[in-house]
Amino acid sequence: MSDPAPDLRMKIIAFAGVAVFFVLTWLYVREFPVFSNTVDVNKLVFTALLAGLAVAGGIFFLLRKKLTPVEKHMPEFFLLFFFIPLLSPLAFSLLNRAGGNTLKQSFEFVAETPYLASAGGLLMGEKIKPTGWHLYIRENQKVLHFKYKTQAYYPITKPGEAVLLPMQEGLLGYRVMLLR
Repeated sequence: MSDPAPDLRMKIIAFAGVAVFFVLTWLYVREFPVFSNTVDVNKLVFTALLAGLAVAGGIFFLLRKKLTPVEKHMPEFFLLFFFIPLLSPLAFSLLNRAGGNTLKQSFEFVAETPYLASAGGLLMGEKIKPTGWHLYIRENQKVLHFKYKTQAYYPITKPGEAVLLPMQEGLLGYRVMLLR
């Protein structure tokens, strides 16, 4: 006996699921430069993971009667406790940048160094030019590291000089440096 062909509704749900997966992947990739320019990004990600686990636990608690026994509902359990915490740093970062005020903040300049990122390596005779720059600044005896790609913003600045950086104070309290 052959399996019946999936109906149109299931095909639409499967297509929508794949589309959502690709959109979320695209959003995460676009958010990586923001993560590298967020002050205390480790704390943001850790808080987001804990909040994601708490949300997943709350959903599991609300649906506990429908999801018992757990052995028969492992895909749902996996979706709850894997994908919700996995997507929570993206949600927290987007929420953090959704509002807040932008200001110029003064920091002590430490260094600005170029970096080269090449997936296949350099070709023979190819001129080496930087892919982007790392900016190191000091705030309250703590060295902060940022990364941007467009240009070197402080090529003639000496270590110890004060520099103004555009910073956004996010809704969740995490600051994001806005140089791209």
